[in-house]
Amino acid sequence: MDMELFRLLLDATEERLGGGDLAELGVYLGKSAALMGFTLQPGETFTVVDLFSDPASLQDNRSENEEQYAELSREAFERYYRTFHKELPVVVQAPSQTIVDHAAHGTHRFVHIDASHLYEHVVGDIAAARTLLAPDGVVVFDDYRTVHAPGVAAAIWRETTNGLTPFAVTPNKLYATFGDADPWLQVVKDWLEGPAYWRMELQQVAGRELARVRRPAPKPQSSPEQAAPATEHTRTPGWLARLTRR
Repeated sequence: MDMELFRLLLDATEERLGGGDLAELGVYLGKSAALMGFTLQPGETFTVVDLFSDPASLQDNRSENEEQYAELSREAFERYYRTFHKELPVVVQAPSQTIVDHAAHGTHRFVHIDASHLYEHVVGDIAAARTLLAPDGVVVFDDYRTVHAPGVAAAIWRETTNGLTPFAVTPNKLYATFGDADPWLQVVKDWLEGPAYWRMELQQVAGRELARVRRPAPKPQSSPEQAAPATEHTRTPGWLARLTRR
């Protein structure tokens, strides 16, 4: 679901904003970075930042890294990324908020945040994204509702009182902008009202429409003889199949 939404919004930001840079804060093993790399256009820069195997400065952050990301290394990320792309993005091995020291300000059309889950760090990552993004650029947050990461939710919803406008949510990610959210909401609506496999539920949150993207309701069980063949729009696109096989 999110891989398709990424591709949709990456293409839409390229078209509607006339291009722009890409950034990812926290790369893990590189699946979302590899997907973002497919849409990188000539003249655009893709910057990723992660501590990788470097020790974190705070004990809480060190504990999080040791418990959840022990297998993460720069070599593992770069090896995975190179299975899809000849050239690496700009790789910064440092705390996520320092990306503002390595990437251009105000030029990014799409920023993905999936770094620390600690509240104070997420607040800093949001501030960094605001600095990087072009007007009306899109920012995506991972783990906005994950039970083991309440700091992420707290930081995101706090920022909605300071100009951040969510326009879509999935079970795993929240999509937002610091600019005009209506065009991006319409992009999602148009996609879901077409032949998309996923379904949409529109909700009102703080006086604004928010698209909840969800799986379709399960169909009644049928015998094998009654099972219909997959239709064209339910088949996995080639770029998605390549990533999910990895």
